Amino acid sequence: MDGRKAARVATMQDVARAAGVSHMTVSRVVNGHGAVRPETRRLVEAAITALNFAPNPLARALNMGAPQRIALLHRFPNPGTLGVFLLHLLDRAAKAHANLEVREVHATDQDAQVVADLVERRVTGVILAPPLADDPVLVTLLRAGGLGIVASGSVRPDAKVVSVGIDDQAAAHAMTQHLLHLGHRSIGFITGHPDHASSTLRLAGYHQAMRDADIPVPPGLVGEGLYTYQSGLAAAEALLGAAHRPSAIFASNDDMAAATLAVAHRRGLAVPGDLSIAGFDDSVLATTVWPTLTTVRAPARMITRTAFDLVLQAVSGGQPPGDAPHRVCLPFELVTRESTAPLDSGLMTAVEQPGGAPDPV
Repeated sequence: MDGRKAARVATMQDVARAAGVSHMTVSRVVNGHGAVRPETRRLVEAAITALNFAPNPLARALNMGAPQRIALLHRFPNPGTLGVFLLHLLDRAAKAHANLEVREVHATDQDAQVVADLVERRVTGVILAPPLADDPVLVTLLRAGGLGIVASGSVRPDAKVVSVGIDDQAAAHAMTQHLLHLGHRSIGFITGHPDHASSTLRLAGYHQAMRDADIPVPPGLVGEGLYTYQSGLAAAEALLGAAHRPSAIFASNDDMAAATLAVAHRRGLAVPGDLSIAGFDDSVLATTVWPTLTTVRAPARMITRTAFDLVLQAVSGGQPPGDAPHRVCLPFELVTRESTAPLDSGLMTAVEQPGGAPDPV
C-alpha cells in the first residue's frame, strides 16, 4: 500500500440524498424505466454528475444480458418449510441460469429498506412467500422499484399480485369430508397463523364440510395455532383436555399435527385407535413421526417451479409485473396413512357428542 486513502465510490443512496429524492427514483432514472417528472430527473442527473456516480460492474453486466437476479422474500414460521422451498427454487434457478437471493422480512417496518437493498443489488424479480403478498406497502414499494412480483401460496382476495398454489379451502373441505366418511362427528380443528391467507381458507373449508354434513361446530372444537409445533402443543392440550374430547383432530399443517400426536401419546391415547389425526402440506415431518400422518399433499416442486417461471416471464416483459394479477391453481392430493382410521363404534358414547353423522365409506 502507498499510504494514500482510497477515494470512496459514490453509491445510489448518495445520489438520492444529494438530489433529495428516494432511492427508487434514482433507480428509475439510472435504469431508464418508470415515470419520473422532468424536474426530478434533472435533479438526479445533476447529482450523478456531481458525485461521478456510475452503476457498478454487476449492474452493467446485468444490463448486457447476464443472468437474471431473482430474490425470495420470506417469513416462514418453520425452518423446515423454508429448507424444502429453497431446495426446489435453487434447482429451478440453476436450470434457468439465474441467480437466487434469499431475504427474510421480519416486520413491515423493514419493507422500505429491503426494497432499497434489492434495487441497489439490481434484483429484477421477487417471489413472495406467505404472508408477504398480503402486505400492501411491500407490494407497492416493489412495484415502484420496477420489480416483477409473483406470490407462492394463497393470497387474500384483495392482493394485487400474480400467485400460484392450491385451493386451500377445497383441500381442507376434502380432508374434513374424509374424516366424516370414517364416521367421526366431533372433529377438532387447529387453525394456522392469522396473518396467512391459507389459515382463513383452511378454516373455511373445515366449517363448510361440517355444515354440509349438518354437524354443528361448538367453539371448543376449534383451537388456535400459529403454524408452529409449539402452538400445536397448546391447541392440542386444550382440545384433548376438554370434557368431550374430539375423536379426530385436523391440524392446519403437519407441524401442528405432529404436536397433536405427541400430546396424544403423552395422554395415553392410541392413534388412530382412540384419536385420528390429520395434517396439511405433506412435509418431510409427515413420514418421520409415528404413526405416519394422513395429510394434504401440495405439489411443492410444481408450485416453486411455476412461481419461478412466472417471475422470469414478468421481468422479461412477458407480462406486466403485477398489473394483471391472476391465480394459478394447482391440484392437491389427499394422502392417507396410519394416523386416521374409521371410528370405533365402542368409542361413540365416550367420545362423540350427540348428532347426525354421515355413513362411513
